[in-house]
Amino acid sequence: MKRVIASVLGPALFGLVVFAGQPARADLSVFVGRVSFDDDAHLEGGLGLGARMGKSGRLWGGETALLIARPDRRLDDTRETATALFYEGRFVVNIPTGRLTPFLGLGFGAVTVTSTTAPEGGDDARVEALRAIADLQTNSSLSYGGGIKYALNEYLELRADLRQYLVFSVRGLAARELQRRAEARAGVDLPDELTEDSTVQYGELSLGLGFRF
Repeated sequence: MKRVIASVLGPALFGLVVFAGQPARADLSVFVGRVSFDDDAHLEGGLGLGARMGKSGRLWGGETALLIARPDRRLDDTRETATALFYEGRFVVNIPTGRLTPFLGLGFGAVTVTSTTAPEGGDDARVEALRAIADLQTNSSLSYGGGIKYALNEYLELRADLRQYLVFSVRGLAARELQRRAEARAGVDLPDELTEDSTVQYGELSLGLGFRF
């Protein structure tokens, strides 16, 4: 838990320290977005809702973000609805051009996907593998992307984001369970490289309304 908290707050706090001597404003934004998931995560894309809070100077800033999505999870011929939580801290670099401000961002955090019901019956190893996929998962993530902000007035702005998430150690869950059962049956250890953790990629395209104060 401490590592998750540090990964979420670290970049945002770093940004606040860096530009503490500059004129800066706090901001809060809410947004809706389309979230896409890697096929290897057995999740289907869908809509998400989120919020961001941070503080920004003219050129750079920091923020924390929370995004909640409700994807369907495919396990064999069954489909269950899960909840995916994206939470992280981000370092943001602004490119000020007047009312229209492009920006780039780099974030560190985690993605939690709630457990769903795995199919029953069939081969034991297969069922155990599906259960491993369906279990509650929390995985570290790194995100990168950018977007654009448009100032409606001194206090309100529209914001569009395009973001890519690299989520670590997801695909290895089922393979590790199959390896464990195979080792138990054969009485030998199999090479770990057969089930090396893999990285999956999730995407986010969102539009939101920001409040500056």
